[in-house]
Amino acid sequence: MLFMFREILFCLTSILLLFSEMFSQNHVSFNHLTVENGLSQSAVTCIFQDKDGFMWFGTQDGLNRYDGYNFKVFKNISNDSTSLSDNFIFSIYEDKAGGLYIETQSGKLNKYNPLDESFKILEPGKLDLSSFKMSTVKAIYFDGKDITWRGGLGKEVGLTMENKKTGEKKVYMHNPNDNSSLSDNKVYSVLRDKNGSLWVATFNGLDKLDEKTGKFQHFKNIAGNPNSLSDNWVWPLFEDLKGNLWVGTVKGGLNKFDPNSNTFISFKNDPSDPKSLDDNFIFSIYEDRSGLIWIGTNTGGVNYFDPSSQVFEHYFNIPERKNSLKDNNVYSMLVDRKGNYWIGTRKGGLDKFDYKTKNFYNYSHNPSNPNSLIDNSIQALFEDRSGTLWIGSFSSGLNSFNPETGIFKSYVHNPSDQNSISDNRIYAIIEDADGNIWIGTYEGGLNMLERNSGRINTYKYDGKDSTSLSSNRTWSLALDNSGNIWVGTFGGGVNIFDKSKKTFRHFINNPKDPNSIGDDNIIRVFKDSKGNMWLGTTKGLCRFYSDENKFKTYSEKDGLCNNFIYGILEDNNGNLWLSTNNGLSKFNPASETFTNYYSSDGLQNNEFNQNAFAKDSKTGNLLFGGVNGFNVFNPDRITGNTYVPPIVITNYIRYNTDDQEGKPIIEKGISEMKEISITYKDNIVTLEFSALSYYNNFNNQYRYKLEGFNANWIQLGNNNRVTFTNLSPGDYTLRVIGSNNDGVWNEEGTSLLVHVSPPWWKTNLAYAIYFISFFGLLYFIRQVEINRREQKAQIRESALRIKATEAEKRALEIENERKTKELEEARQLQLSMLPKKLPVLPNLEIAAFMRTATEVGGDYYDFRIIENNGLYVAFGDATGHGLQAGTMVTLMKGFFTSDSSKLGMSEFMNHCSRMIKEIELGRILMSFSYLKIEGSKLKITSAGMPPIFFYNSSSNDVEELVIQGMPLGAMRNFPYKVIEKEINSGDIILLLTDGLPEQMNLDEEMFDYSRVKSNFQSVASNHPEEIINHLVVAGDDWMNGRIQDDDISFVVIRVK
Repeated sequence: MLFMFREILFCLTSILLLFSEMFSQNHVSFNHLTVENGLSQSAVTCIFQDKDGFMWFGTQDGLNRYDGYNFKVFKNISNDSTSLSDNFIFSIYEDKAGGLYIETQSGKLNKYNPLDESFKILEPGKLDLSSFKMSTVKAIYFDGKDITWRGGLGKEVGLTMENKKTGEKKVYMHNPNDNSSLSDNKVYSVLRDKNGSLWVATFNGLDKLDEKTGKFQHFKNIAGNPNSLSDNWVWPLFEDLKGNLWVGTVKGGLNKFDPNSNTFISFKNDPSDPKSLDDNFIFSIYEDRSGLIWIGTNTGGVNYFDPSSQVFEHYFNIPERKNSLKDNNVYSMLVDRKGNYWIGTRKGGLDKFDYKTKNFYNYSHNPSNPNSLIDNSIQALFEDRSGTLWIGSFSSGLNSFNPETGIFKSYVHNPSDQNSISDNRIYAIIEDADGNIWIGTYEGGLNMLERNSGRINTYKYDGKDSTSLSSNRTWSLALDNSGNIWVGTFGGGVNIFDKSKKTFRHFINNPKDPNSIGDDNIIRVFKDSKGNMWLGTTKGLCRFYSDENKFKTYSEKDGLCNNFIYGILEDNNGNLWLSTNNGLSKFNPASETFTNYYSSDGLQNNEFNQNAFAKDSKTGNLLFGGVNGFNVFNPDRITGNTYVPPIVITNYIRYNTDDQEGKPIIEKGISEMKEISITYKDNIVTLEFSALSYYNNFNNQYRYKLEGFNANWIQLGNNNRVTFTNLSPGDYTLRVIGSNNDGVWNEEGTSLLVHVSPPWWKTNLAYAIYFISFFGLLYFIRQVEINRREQKAQIRESALRIKATEAEKRALEIENERKTKELEEARQLQLSMLPKKLPVLPNLEIAAFMRTATEVGGDYYDFRIIENNGLYVAFGDATGHGLQAGTMVTLMKGFFTSDSSKLGMSEFMNHCSRMIKEIELGRILMSFSYLKIEGSKLKITSAGMPPIFFYNSSSNDVEELVIQGMPLGAMRNFPYKVIEKEINSGDIILLLTDGLPEQMNLDEEMFDYSRVKSNFQSVASNHPEEIINHLVVAGDDWMNGRIQDDDISFVVIRVK
């Protein structure tokens, strides 16, 4: 029995480890920048983004500035004191003014001058770097102004903490006899995260220090556990803006730490995946302002990715793994009624894929078994109403397959049998309302297999019959809402088959008629959820308007990524997804706009295949396959790039007629210049610019105008340079605006004054200029003297003000101590009134958020679950601040807990108002919203609260629900109105107090409710937690460092 138990335990452990390995493989599509792209060297020691948005990469052989298109390399030049001190770059720093400092291996600090792109070597120890921004956390970590943590690579270095204010010093060393001591005395980097935890990267694992006990918690690689640290030789540490801890190792690639489970997700080099990490030796980690994560490696240059865009799951053949896709060239796809994914390939037969377990099971052709799959090249897949799979091969005929019995039945072309299929090359399969199976072939016309009799009828092109099929190449089939069969042909347009008359109606291209079908080569016929018919052709997307018998065509000029459309699917929001020969397009039929995605976004390749697409209706997942495997993704998870990129001019080249060889003159420091001056001899001037958003920046767009030459904006597309020739003398202003890859524009852009000077012999104003300049200089000297005297007066006045301020400060300190104590008591009382856990209901998804202000307010929310998964929601804001507001919240907590389910909603509100009135809390009142959700009904009443925002998922609109009512405690009896709304799946309710709408920014402007509404509308289809996070970030960006004036609270409820 013990032996059997051990065997069972071993099996279970093995299964768990298998699943753990399966799910821990978090595929990320890395972009790569290498020496081939212009990087000076492959070992990238540090990464930094400067104030302008440029990316800087330090290597072991030079410093690199990157603008998204080109590298500018800086190196030591012999006998040039304005060049770098040496080429091995150790760290990059930036001071508060944006000044850049480069530390090299020699220990010297080089200050960069962007105006002439030179460097000045500073004396060692001259600057206090503790307040500077730093490229990569390393062995010296400045923990505030006074505390410094030091590690090192020596054998007996360990970890040292020094407090220069108190003089305290602590040393932590590895002790082989103490498991809670430092893992290793070689410490490469130290980091304190946003939660206050101190992390230490050693050469024998990652440590977390408990500073109270002096003990270390160890995180190490555990053999056989893919969720442990990938390698014990830990190098850089980095925490991103979302609080994620990233850990680089020497041999195990990149790790992302999950604090909830104390586990790691690892990202490593995979030789079979060109989008994987280039090298497993990680030197540096950095996050730019748009949220991209940049990785510096030892031999692979720079790798970077967008964590928010990793939604395209990529499945492909891994030769050494049996449990992977059989063949990367995917020809056809299907999701059956049980949720199984079926993948037809070019040479690997048919794969059955379980999306939950990630397991593949392959069916292949066995020449010795006539009951096996008919061919290993599968061109078409279809499931009929009985659950039978119909499998069309590329050249061997048709199979019907019963997944329950595993039996295949074959249908092949027999020239001597008119009741056989007309062509063994099967391209399309559908089922009509009578259960008959219709089969489109490569060039054998259209076949109909009668389900009851087994008879096969064939329809072909007949030149003598105008109602016959227009072409025998029947490559796509679909049913419209009337039950008509649409036949997409290659070369013959689209046909609509009338089953009763057995005739075909043709739609073909007429070059003279813009309302005719756009192309006669039909690759895909598709019916959307509204019954509209769409055609994917080799020249774009066509929509059919049945009431007018006309078509509208969309092509690359309208924003489609490529005109050759292979597949069409509709997501749950009514968008069409189009797979093409060059990327994947999302088309919004309402706005008629396209959003394009490419292999750099995580797609298997930019090239897709004809029948390789399917939709999982249960999950909303879309599947698209092509020449390098297939992708699975949920469109609802895709978020656009909202980063507004800074626009900078990056290069300035001019050609001067004095240069007989015509060599270009490349000017330095153009990104810092506000104006340039050229002469009449500079007959060609070229300016390059960049929108510094680096993700898929080949899709960044630009416009420019040269004021004084042309008044209108000129579209450049993704071209990032302009050239001017033979400009007339005068003053011009070049204005450039640009967008990121998702079309978010920086409308302010950048500008450059261009002065073109005339030849001296053409002007009579030279002496006048000298005269004016002379008197201008006198005026300047006079102004300098006036300013000097004013500054002296200001200094004396400032000294008097300082003395007065110090006196006021001493008086305020006593009062502030009293207020601080009271506010802390109020904050604790307020937080204790909130529910410990949010309700978990099958029909609702709930998220809540509260952040108290310095002057604690009286925000409050609570929930009560009732029968049939119903819910009462209490949401309020007490007037005033401090303990009195906290007392009001305590009262409402008691009322809601004891009385809410016994009284009607209006009666409850009046009851609370009378009780508050009788208690006599002075001027303290309670603004309060009270909701009841039961089934598909929502009831709301409110007393002096802000509007409730209601997102209607069917109309995609946000409605403000304003209910007038006096705050509770204002009157003993008030007719509180109760409104009722119908709610449906996807609808979202947003409750908020006035904290965010009335929050001021540094310019004394309120955020206001219109911004709340627009921000909510932009993310209303997301999950509640994501909506709250978006609103919080929007509010923080608005405040821009200003102290929060009032409590900010939200409750978001989404109907599932």
